[in-house]
Amino acid sequence: MKKIILIGSGVVIAAVIALVVLVVLNLGGLIKTAVEKYGPPITKTEVRLGSADISVLSGSGSLDDFFLGNPKGFSMPSAVECDTIRVSVVTDSLTTDTIVIDEIYVDGPVISYEKKGSTDNFKTIVNNIKQTVAGEKKADKPAGGDTATETGSEKKIVINNFIVKNGKINVGGSLLKVFGDKGVGIDMPDIHLKDIGKDKETSPAEAFSQILAEMTGGVSGSVTQFGKELQQQLGKAVEGASKAVEDVTKGGAESVGGAIKGLFGSE
Repeated sequence: MKKIILIGSGVVIAAVIALVVLVVLNLGGLIKTAVEKYGPPITKTEVRLGSADISVLSGSGSLDDFFLGNPKGFSMPSAVECDTIRVSVVTDSLTTDTIVIDEIYVDGPVISYEKKGSTDNFKTIVNNIKQTVAGEKKADKPAGGDTATETGSEKKIVINNFIVKNGKINVGGSLLKVFGDKGVGIDMPDIHLKDIGKDKETSPAEAFSQILAEMTGGVSGSVTQFGKELQQQLGKAVEGASKAVEDVTKGGAESVGGAIKGLFGSE
C-alpha cells in the first residue's frame, strides 16, 4: 500500500513539473493566444500578435508585430501597428487575480487616423470598449457570467508605466482632401501613463480604454496642430503670390521676370 502511495505521489509530482515546464516553454504562445482571443471581443476589431517572447523568470520580453484593426466603416486597414512592444511583468502576480505589469514600452508605432462625420476611428474603438466594460459590469451579476469569460474580465490588471515614443501618424478618409501626401508620417507626442488600475480594480478592457482615450487626444491634437501649421504655410504662400501680382501690376513689364522668380525662390 505504501509503495502504491509513493508511486502515485511520484506521478503527481512528475505531472506538476511537466505542467510547469509546459507553461514556461509556452508562455509566449499563451500571451499571443490571450491577446487574439480577448482582444476582438473588447475592441470589436481585428487584433493580431505575430509572436510573444516573455521570460517567466525575469518577466521581461517583447511582443512582436502587434496589429489593431479599424472598426467597420473605416477605409484604412489598421488603427495601430507596431513592430515591437517591450513588456516587463511582475512574475509573482501571474498566479493571482491581479496581474501587475511594471512597464509597457511601445516604440515607433504607426497610427492610422481617419475622420468620419463627427467621429473618428479611435473614438469608435473607445466607444466599443466602453460597451464591453458596461457588459462586463452586467456580467458580474450571477445571471451573466459568460461575457466575463469571453473578454477575460475576471482578471484585474495594474500597469505601473505605459510609454509610447517615436510614434508616427498617417491620416486617411476625409482628411486626405486637406492634407494629401503631407498627411503621412506626422509626429505624435510621446505618452507616459502611470499607475493604471492602482487606485481601483481595473479590468483589461478598462485599462485599454484609458490608454486609447489618451492616445486619441494625442493623435487628434497632433493632426489639428499640423493642420493649423499647414494652413499658415498655405496662407503665407497665398499672401506671397498676391504681393507678387500686386508688384507686377504696379511695376509694369520690367517687374514680371523678378516677380515670377520670387514666387519660385529663384535669384
